[in-house]
Amino acid sequence: MTGSSMPGVQRGIDRRRFMKAAMATGMTAAAASAQWTRTARAAPAHGGHVTIGTDGGASVDTLDPIKAIGTDHVTMAALCCFDSLTELAADGTPMGSLAESWETSADGRTWTFRLREAEFHNGKTVTADDVVWSLNRHLSDDNTYAEGKQIVGSLEELKSDGPDTVVMVQNEVNFDLPVHLSAFGLLIGPEDTTDWEQGIGSGPYVLEEFVPGVRFAGSKYANFYRDDQGFFGSVELLNIEDASSRASALLSGSADVISQPDARTAGLLGNTDGVSLLEAPGTQHYTTAMRTDVDPFTDNHIRLAVKYGIRRQEIVDKVFGGFGYVGNDHPIGRNQQFFNTDLPQREYDPDVAAWHLKQAGLDRIALELKASDGAFGGSVDMGVLMAESMAPAGIDVTVDRVPGDGYWSEVWLVAPWCCVYWNGRPTIDWMLTSSYISTSSWNDTYFSNERFDSLLTAARSEPDQALRRDMYFELQEILNMEGGTTVVAFASSLIGASDALGHGEVSGNRRMDDGRMARRWWFAT
Repeated sequence: MTGSSMPGVQRGIDRRRFMKAAMATGMTAAAASAQWTRTARAAPAHGGHVTIGTDGGASVDTLDPIKAIGTDHVTMAALCCFDSLTELAADGTPMGSLAESWETSADGRTWTFRLREAEFHNGKTVTADDVVWSLNRHLSDDNTYAEGKQIVGSLEELKSDGPDTVVMVQNEVNFDLPVHLSAFGLLIGPEDTTDWEQGIGSGPYVLEEFVPGVRFAGSKYANFYRDDQGFFGSVELLNIEDASSRASALLSGSADVISQPDARTAGLLGNTDGVSLLEAPGTQHYTTAMRTDVDPFTDNHIRLAVKYGIRRQEIVDKVFGGFGYVGNDHPIGRNQQFFNTDLPQREYDPDVAAWHLKQAGLDRIALELKASDGAFGGSVDMGVLMAESMAPAGIDVTVDRVPGDGYWSEVWLVAPWCCVYWNGRPTIDWMLTSSYISTSSWNDTYFSNERFDSLLTAARSEPDQALRRDMYFELQEILNMEGGTTVVAFASSLIGASDALGHGEVSGNRRMDDGRMARRWWFAT
């Protein structure tokens, strides 16, 4: 069963009540659908207060882009206040945000970005010097945001060429640079900003209150430089960890839209008057991370025993409500370029799992898996199902349910084995570089493989697409056979929303319309 086959699921703007009324007048379904699309996607209305129920917030959250983790709550808050140079369309195509246009040299190394006329919330004009300073912060020793350091660190030169022009020269050719510059942490603030928690950026909303892990509130900035974003008069983000509590908030009207409703019951939202369920297929995936530098996971036979001990389809059906498909222990989705179509799908096989356990010199092993609603809704249930399926292979799993607050600072990257979700990335290079290369501070399995690292670097600048394909295929195979990540499932990003809201095509590049829901949506009724 797939999400698109379930009743009540809409991709795009909800139209249930409109369709019922229109068809009652004799209009055909096709005509009613076309009329609704034309109407709902017309010029958006401005104004109104929107309340968004999110998850993933923690008391350690910060708006400082060199320290951001990137869970839904803080990502959306930061993108209310700040801009990046680029953003992505629903199909992954880079579009201008602060950058109005860009061009590259014939050899692909030098890129020139021209800025829009924009203003920070303190009245200062955005200049190329602000961009250069903001990006260079990612090279500081204080930086904990892995992607920022990798992206900016790939540049041989970063400089301003006048007040509205930024020039970037790459060490190695990478034609995906405009895509990478959309990374949520590459946010631009005024030069020499010392307190990012004030939220002084060039985004559509001025910060009124930010309580980490609890609430963000912002109001429309009168001098926001775009008329195609920032439609609400005010925005409130509430961190609501429990999925059922988020659904209750939506159904009661205390929230207008919520992130990731419980997939097992999400279809009920789509069948409730006044509420829609939207499904945005993308690169989001759910994993467990085994630290390959900590026993017993230093032994690849133990890692393979775990991988063969998972009934993945059962987890897709029971935990993710059928809204997705099984993973194959690498982070590249089946619809992405260079997805390895030759790699056999790993199937549940407790006998093979037991064989690998014996190769490690063991008949049985006891393991502890950290799980939490703070990781993702359903992680505990996923862990329980994994424990059940691994027992016949001699793997005794204890699921340790830990608090959500602090999960991403105290459990992820720390515990020997824990549950993780990833939004995924639009390109294979970006995904593998951000979290699998040995030098990444987000490499949550501490996987270190010289062949993997050198191959990834070579593939990035390989002009021959056939050779590049072969390299990326091998990289996925290395992770499948040797990596410490069990990629259990790819699942669509789900959004529960009031029918009063309008929007364009919903992006699945990240959750919540690429984290830009508060910028892109509006009240349609």
